[in-house]
Amino acid sequence: MALTEALLLIAAGLGAIYLWFQRNHSYWQRKGLPYIPPTPIIGNTKAVFKLENSFGLHLSEIYNDPRMKNEAVVGMYSINKPGLVIRDPELVKSILIKDFNRFHNRYGQCDPHGDPLASNNLFFVRNNAWKEMRTKLTPVFTSGKIKQMYSLMLEIADDLELHLSKYPNKFITEIKEVCAQFTTDTIASTAFGIRAHSLHNPDAEFRYHGRKLFTFTLSRAKDFFVAFFVPKLVGLFRIKFFAPEFSHFMRSTISHVIEDRERTGTVRNDLIDVFVGLRKEAAQEPNKPHYARNKDFLVAQAGLFFTAGFETSSSTMSFTLYEMAKHPELQQRLRDEIVGALVEEGGKLSYERINSLEYLSMVVDEVLRLYPVLPFLDREYKSVKGEPDWSLKPYYDFSLENGTPVFIPIYGLQRDPKYWPNPNQFDPERFAPENRKSIDTRIYQPFGSGPHNCIGSRIGLLQTKLGLVHFLKNHYVRTCADTIKEMKFDPKGFVLQSLTGIHLETVNDCLYDEKVKQ
Repeated sequence: MALTEALLLIAAGLGAIYLWFQRNHSYWQRKGLPYIPPTPIIGNTKAVFKLENSFGLHLSEIYNDPRMKNEAVVGMYSINKPGLVIRDPELVKSILIKDFNRFHNRYGQCDPHGDPLASNNLFFVRNNAWKEMRTKLTPVFTSGKIKQMYSLMLEIADDLELHLSKYPNKFITEIKEVCAQFTTDTIASTAFGIRAHSLHNPDAEFRYHGRKLFTFTLSRAKDFFVAFFVPKLVGLFRIKFFAPEFSHFMRSTISHVIEDRERTGTVRNDLIDVFVGLRKEAAQEPNKPHYARNKDFLVAQAGLFFTAGFETSSSTMSFTLYEMAKHPELQQRLRDEIVGALVEEGGKLSYERINSLEYLSMVVDEVLRLYPVLPFLDREYKSVKGEPDWSLKPYYDFSLENGTPVFIPIYGLQRDPKYWPNPNQFDPERFAPENRKSIDTRIYQPFGSGPHNCIGSRIGLLQTKLGLVHFLKNHYVRTCADTIKEMKFDPKGFVLQSLTGIHLETVNDCLYDEKVKQ
């Protein structure tokens, strides 16, 4: 009898859970908004659970659903949580710019107790703390400061040339790894004042930890999925964006560098100088609360700028070289521009000259259209006291409820044939000066837009361009038997990453030296 009662209780409990999910999964139907029918229990995440696609790219599949082609938004469910995929460009602009005060938080979160380096960094921090933090860190990324860092970046560019010169005249390599070694060394030098030597030793500490962070396993896929799409469960599942080993490495490294900088008084115009300034600021007002008294606050920013700084630029570099290998005539045009500028300037491009290379900018911008490193943006709606809730009028008679997540499918928008003729074709001419003015910034935003845009976009673009200049100066790339014919992305990743790596043949071709002799 007791067993029968227990089974009945279990059945009743499971039935209640099922009905609860079904109730939640009828939300958009009850509200009268267009939606993609969910799978019981898991909502609109079936493709993610089956590892058919990453959640970021799955959002673009929802965006591209032919049933929704005339809709401004699409209702969907992250497990049981109702959310909206935004399709209309004007709503994108409202969320990111016009009504930013209602959408200033990301929906994704990290566990403040189990993962303080992630929860305290600029990417995840919320509410007023984000605004204060952004204000403190912005001075590092002004054009003036980046120009001062440029000489440090040139040193690493020389290391890249030296690294490539050690290979045979023709060699096949996984190009993303070479690019990541370069950007790891650049970020370590410009942000922390450290020579990481990844180009000389691929197992150097900074490269080891960076590689591990972006090696997407099932466990890492689960961590990112929960953090971005079921954030209320980060504590329950003990989700960690930064692994304990990486956190320990960053704490010991950054603490040592800050202490050394304070002791010596060295000034490098980098991120560490800002940290030292914040610590001085805190010391001058000992009775006032200050972020810099929390060492994890400083280390958290360092961890973010390292991981985001090397991964975004190395991905953009490697996708660029992949497209150049597939389009040798465009590669030749790019190399001619690069080498011509190098000859005119004696082998080293000034900060102003590298930023003025027209075709290089066109190529990189087109790569960022096809391959936005973060393929989606997430925001959480927060009502404003005393004001009506944000309305979807004139599209729908509906106002968002507090806490509703909204997702902007950057990858889908940037490949939508409605806005881009032949959207999957690599065509830098889209960004030629005469065409650039017609680009809709609501549609094209690989770095986001509005107050929450990528704070490091300038330095990211600069190191990407510098790496390409010094790679293509005396080498070109071409496809080989190991090169993937069509790009396939890793379904376990939350950033855009090739599933199988990008293998290219690199050929030593001293075009610069030949031009100098002429």
